[in-house]
Amino acid sequence: MPEVTVYTGPMGAGKTTRLYGKMGELTHLGIPYEAYRPGVDVRDVIIAPRGYVVSANAALTPNCTTVESLGDIPVEALVLRGIKTLFLEEWFMFGFDHQRRPISGLYREIMGWWALAGIERVYAAGLDQGASGNQFGLLVDARRYGAKVVVCTAKCAYPVNGERDPKCGRVARNSQIYDVRDNRAFDMETLPDLLPEGLRPHDRYRAVCTEHLLLPAEQTKPFDPIQTW
Repeated sequence: MPEVTVYTGPMGAGKTTRLYGKMGELTHLGIPYEAYRPGVDVRDVIIAPRGYVVSANAALTPNCTTVESLGDIPVEALVLRGIKTLFLEEWFMFGFDHQRRPISGLYREIMGWWALAGIERVYAAGLDQGASGNQFGLLVDARRYGAKVVVCTAKCAYPVNGERDPKCGRVARNSQIYDVRDNRAFDMETLPDLLPEGLRPHDRYRAVCTEHLLLPAEQTKPFDPIQTW
């Protein structure tokens, strides 16, 4: 399999920043690469190396190309062009189909194919688990098959004094979804593993420590997937 490095952790842990840094490093060394993001994520994302300056006459490059699945990345054509390094943003979302159902066995199949095609290195960044607490399949398989997994942490953003600061500030390894209107977190048992982007304007993510991940019933509420206003 290729040499795989995954930057993972909760929201706000600097996963993408690390990916940018690695892109900047390879750019400095003159090593060519391509970057991709999953079509199941509807956000408009452009990846560029950290420190890259956009001039008035230049487009932001390299763009993070959107593909519908990892199988759509043209690895054979890339290798023929001398590109043997891939970057993957929002990597965990590649593990779901467009009905947001997990795809089993994807990691070993894809990485084996890429290795045969000549891909040597893969750098990826994405969440390690859903808000429901379930580990994403791609991360589980990456660990199983020997990938280097770099776990990033954040500071807990739970407001320990109601709506006012300061935030908790402990080491956070989990993400929490809450309703910005009442600041109540959604009950983890009612959350799907992957949520549609942009359909629930009042939902927010925050990194939380273990203490503030498991909240008492009066501080949580059921997640209603139908609510979109």
